[in-house]
Amino acid sequence: MLERVLQAMAAGGALSLGDLARQLELPPALLEAMMENLEQMGYLQALEGGCKKSCGSCSAKGICAMIGGGKVWSLSEKGARAAAGAAPA
Repeated sequence: MLERVLQAMAAGGALSLGDLARQLELPPALLEAMMENLEQMGYLQALEGGCKKSCGSCSAKGICAMIGGGKVWSLSEKGARAAAGAAPA
């Protein structure tokens, strides 16, 4: 199931937690716990509110300003590799 979360993130587009939960047919609270677990394992990186990094390569580009300080996750390099089917590093 964690791989499905990574693949959905890699598919691109900005999705709210609720939208992603509906897409994956999961309760939002469970999905949020899974996202936090993936962050702890290094597959996702959390972007709190206004990110100071370049948005060009970020999977959450454009959503930071829209969420007004909520939690946003982006795939890390490790997460992108895993979503693409590469062996974890």
